[in-house]
Amino acid sequence: MQFTPVFRSLMRLRGMQSSDEVLRFISPHLKDLKDPSRMLGMERACTRIAHAITQAEPIGVFTDYDVDGVCSAALLHRFLVKLGCPPPIVFIPDRTTDGYGLNARGIDELNDQGVRLLITADCGITSVQEVEYAKTLGMDVIVTDHHEPEGALPEAYCVINPKQPGCPFSGEDLCGAGVVFHLIVALRAELRKRGYRDLPNLREDLDLVAMATVADVVALAGVNRIMVREGLTVINSTGRVGISALAKVSGITRSVFAHDLSYILGPRINAAGRVSNARKALDLLTTEDADQANRIATELHLLNRQRQAEELKVVKEALAIIDGDHLPPVIAVAGTNWHLGVIGIVASRLSERFSRPAVVISIVDGIGKGSGRSVEGIDLHTAMHACAHYLRGYGGHKMAVGFSLDVDKIRPFTGALEAVVARLRPMESQVSVDLKISPHDLTPELINELDMLSPFGDGNPEPVFMMPAMEVLSTKRFDNAQTKLVLRQAGRVFHTLGFTLKGSATHIPRYVDIAFTPVTRRLNGHTYLYLALKALSPA
Repeated sequence: MQFTPVFRSLMRLRGMQSSDEVLRFISPHLKDLKDPSRMLGMERACTRIAHAITQAEPIGVFTDYDVDGVCSAALLHRFLVKLGCPPPIVFIPDRTTDGYGLNARGIDELNDQGVRLLITADCGITSVQEVEYAKTLGMDVIVTDHHEPEGALPEAYCVINPKQPGCPFSGEDLCGAGVVFHLIVALRAELRKRGYRDLPNLREDLDLVAMATVADVVALAGVNRIMVREGLTVINSTGRVGISALAKVSGITRSVFAHDLSYILGPRINAAGRVSNARKALDLLTTEDADQANRIATELHLLNRQRQAEELKVVKEALAIIDGDHLPPVIAVAGTNWHLGVIGIVASRLSERFSRPAVVISIVDGIGKGSGRSVEGIDLHTAMHACAHYLRGYGGHKMAVGFSLDVDKIRPFTGALEAVVARLRPMESQVSVDLKISPHDLTPELINELDMLSPFGDGNPEPVFMMPAMEVLSTKRFDNAQTKLVLRQAGRVFHTLGFTLKGSATHIPRYVDIAFTPVTRRLNGHTYLYLALKALSPA
């Protein structure tokens, strides 16, 4: 296969020297997934779950209330139902009253319903006391998680987490649903050995893995890239009724892309757990009834509007605190009684806007409850670990963290966090550019090649190009502080998407050097090329 010179240069920058290496990257296959039996604890987990299946033993699932947790529970639900088993008994904690993680209330509720095998999904790796409590009730606990371990592991029946010490399944940044998917793959093999036939086709459930992987902001490289690519194919071909209904009510009338999972569908699934009950999202992802799916999707769409209103309120108050002309290495803001269901997404908005990590803290009854989001190149979990002496507790992974602390610790904590992040990687105003190109390099062939690199994210960033001395033909500013430009060079005219001018810049000169990512948009059956600006400076 022949590639354009620009694309070949880009691939060499990303460590791929031969055409075969490039082809393997742009055309990943399920056969390239790793053997899940390499995960520490996998064999023991599959043996115990298979026993529960053959004995018709009630299986309980304790999961998180976000997209990753709900998709993880839906994976287990759909697998067991397809086997002809009763669905698992799922407990999802309440974000406001329970908080994150395994808790006694959920354990008691599952115990009252006869559960003797409890599987955690997207949580449990730090729940030492809670696992011990479940064991006193006669439960076997299988912990499946992807968050970083903190100190001693829970003494569960077994722990499945690629990040636990001694796990041979290394080098992959799976989300919780990714871990559960590997568990189901291994469990399917175990059941086949026991004589089960007509086992479920697990490819059909990769839509859930894709949704969770993108929404949880884990690296879109390696195994994750394979699962997300295949999952998007499933979404756009077979179409789960719940996801299809959600796409329809969200106004998506074309194919679903990775950024749709992140910015359109994911937030609507998350809205259930943020401002209502995450059970609604689980019902959406497990129902086979189109009418029920449409009803739930509409409700989630309305809940997302409520979430957006809460988010906008907190964002406005947070921006009023931030000095845009003197930004520290970490954006840190705190407010009283900010809605706990939106502080994570507000942190994400601030991180995107200011291109640096952000932590948002809501002070409720004298306790600060915080959420943080990072940017590529900064491990926020590692930074939190260095400041742990200020915190009541914390958890997460390199791109997203949650924590709590006393109010009088907020100021020293944020100061310490700024110092740690500055040491990890001093924030720079420059944007990292892959290649300098000319307008004539932006051909349909190159755009098609760049599309094959998707999905983009941590571990597989969007390519950024630079073009010098672009003539500014027109400038249009909007009330939301966004600006759009029309640019020209070498006889070609380009329109930019809306972007926010950094700092206090108010004047754009006639000629500018730009850093950008090319993007396409479809309108009325036609495809148009735009430049998504990352930075500009006088030529």
